[in-house]
Order: sequence, then C-alpha cells, then structure tokens
Amino acid sequence: MVQPLSGQAIYVVLMRELKRYWRAKARVISSVAQSFFFLVIFGLGLGGFVGSFEGVDYLSYMAPGVIGMGLLFGSVFSGVSVVFDRQFGFMKEMLVSPVSRTSIIIGKILGGATTATIQGIILMVVAGFLGAFTPSLAFLAGAVSGIGAMLLITSGFVGLGVAIGSTLNDFHAFQLLSTFVMWPLFMLSGAFFPIDVAPLPLQVAMLCDPMFYGVELLRWCLLGTGTPLLGSFGLLVSIGVVAIFDVLMIAIGTFQFSRAQI
Repeated sequence: MVQPLSGQAIYVVLMRELKRYWRAKARVISSVAQSFFFLVIFGLGLGGFVGSFEGVDYLSYMAPGVIGMGLLFGSVFSGVSVVFDRQFGFMKEMLVSPVSRTSIIIGKILGGATTATIQGIILMVVAGFLGAFTPSLAFLAGAVSGIGAMLLITSGFVGLGVAIGSTLNDFHAFQLLSTFVMWPLFMLSGAFFPIDVAPLPLQVAMLCDPMFYGVELLRWCLLGTGTPLLGSFGLLVSIGVVAIFDVLMIAIGTFQFSRAQI
C-alpha cells in the first residue's frame, strides 16, 4: 500500500532543517567567510589586472559565481547530512514513523534548498557591500528574481546530496565528495572566467556542468547579461536545464532514500 504524502511530516522535517542551520553558527560564518575571501582576493585583487569580462568589471562578473559556490556547497552538504542522521539515530526514528519516505525527502529537500538560499542571500548582500552590484530599481527586481533562481538551483543539488548521502555509511567520504564532485562542478561553472575564452575541451565540460547554467541564471538575474555562446535565449536555456536537472536529481534522491537502510 502506497502511503499518502503528509503535510505535517514535510513541515516538521523542513523546520528541523531550518533550526539546525540557525543553531550551527560556525557553519554559517565559515561558509560566508570562505566566499568573502574569494570575492576580496580574486574579485578585488585580480580585478584591476583582469579588467572586465563581457562588459562588466571582474568583481561584478565573479560575484554570481561565488554566490553559486555558496549555494552548491550548502545544498549538497545539506542533503548529505542524512549520513549524520543515520549515525546518530535520527534516521531510524524517521523511517519507522507512520509516514511515507517521500514526505520525509520532500521536507528534506525543501529545508536544504531554503537554508542554502538563505546562505546565498547573505552572500549577495556581502557582494553588494563590496561594490559588486549597482543599487537601482532594476537590480532590486533582479535580486528578487535571483532569490527564486537560488531556490531553483539548490533544489536539484540537495537532491544530489541526498542521493549521495543515502549510499554513504561513514563521514570519511566527505573529503572525496568535496574533491571529486563539488569542486569540479564549481570550477567548471564559469565563475572565474567566461566559457568563450576557454579551449574547446573545457567548453564541452562546462556545457555538461549543471552548475554552469545555474551561474548563468544568476548572472541574468543580478547583472542582466549572460554568455553570448548560449545566444539570445540564454536565460530560457539556463532555466530549462536547471529545471530538468532538478527533476532528475529529486527523482534519483527520492529513489535512493527510499532504499536507504537504517
């Protein structure tokens, strides 16, 4: 018998993720500090040497990519936290409860996407204080649409984190996860350089990276521009690819979590 979705279970798991994020002050500070150093050292430090890309100065060009880094790491690690839940027994309590696993995973994905988006908003404010964005009504509208883009981007990567976390059994795999999954996704996202100046093999790799389209989506929202390589429909292409990635990763994450062992 297929159990129906439980709104209360989704809400409980969502609120747990939010409370756990709020209480982990060190996690918030370290994630913001890491991105801040990238903005200052690369954006301000190399900005005078690099100049501008695609009509915007280097700090402004790089800011959406650094925000994307915060979204990527925050959402994937939020999903992988199922490993901690398994180790400390909370997973057992959730799985033996009379609610469907789908309800649990939906709450987990909504909670992870929300906390990662909060982290992205903080980074957007920090980048604004550093001078990455020009205050205007157009930017305000773009920032609001950017928050929606952040939720869209993070949902798929939380699903990816859940899929990975559902197959891990110990904490030692985190370093491998960071080295072989998240850093390549970030470095190929076009955060530091436009795809147009990259050699052909690197361009192909970047076009296969879902985070590349996420960063492009943020650039369209916050800067009103994107790479010419995707043409005049770059915004729609980015939204479409990110949406497809979300559906695929959420489906895989849900399937993997449904097969997870206590």
